[in-house]
Amino acid sequence: MKSVYFGKVSMLLGIASMALVYSLTGCGNNTQTQQKNPADPAGNTFDISTLTKIADTTLTDNKVSVFAQDSLTSKNETIYIQVTDLEGSPVTNAHLDYDVIMDMGMMSHGGPYYPLIDLANGLFKAEVVFIMANMDDMGEGWMLHAVLNKKDSLSFLLPVSEAKPARTIPVGTKDDSQVFVSLLLPAEVKTGSQPIDFTLHKMDHNLFPVLDGYTVEIEPFMPDMGHGSPNNEAATSKGNGRYSGMVNFTMKGHWKIKVNLLKNGEKVSQEELEFPVEVK
Repeated sequence: MKSVYFGKVSMLLGIASMALVYSLTGCGNNTQTQQKNPADPAGNTFDISTLTKIADTTLTDNKVSVFAQDSLTSKNETIYIQVTDLEGSPVTNAHLDYDVIMDMGMMSHGGPYYPLIDLANGLFKAEVVFIMANMDDMGEGWMLHAVLNKKDSLSFLLPVSEAKPARTIPVGTKDDSQVFVSLLLPAEVKTGSQPIDFTLHKMDHNLFPVLDGYTVEIEPFMPDMGHGSPNNEAATSKGNGRYSGMVNFTMKGHWKIKVNLLKNGEKVSQEELEFPVEVK
């Protein structure tokens, strides 16, 4: 799997070796704008104690920590960044920018990511698509670069292993060259009809803009039983590279979700993708 991803990613053109000081506006998606989290009418707060700390650093006046739900793998992931003072109290007026880059030693490249969401009380939510895993003896791997309050530059090494089963797969397309298709469905789900979500990002040299206007055609299939399922709905564009549909798993066991990309009713993906799912 690593060799496949490396071969795909090595097609990037014009990638410069990563400098120690990295410009947040020059790589990755596009320049990011920090977003405010919508107000929670119930007054709920995020419980950071449920997360796993994967990196931190201490500055003169602040401490910045990076958290994940558990481990990071090569798929669409959510990362949380917390800013506190040296005593551990949240910094409520922090401003944070970020970017991600894959340092492969002889070269480097960015990856798809979404703007930060400010969860308040010094906590920020980032969504990143890791299009490949870190590779042994080949650079530092994935790094998160951040700028705190527009003055302090920070870098964090991110431990990203290979997702098993795969949840982000590149595919060639008729109009948009290589597209990274990310399935957001967990590896294990329950029986029945349920939402199925995807994100789509285009590879444009070292930028990874979101892709709208496609239809993600899905076909769940159970290899051991030789049948599919009824009442599935293709995932349609919801904007910002996000797609949502419905999938129906009629019984427990091993399933595969066959995926094709359509535009204006015509298949434009060069090959059919398959995402395995265990239905419990």
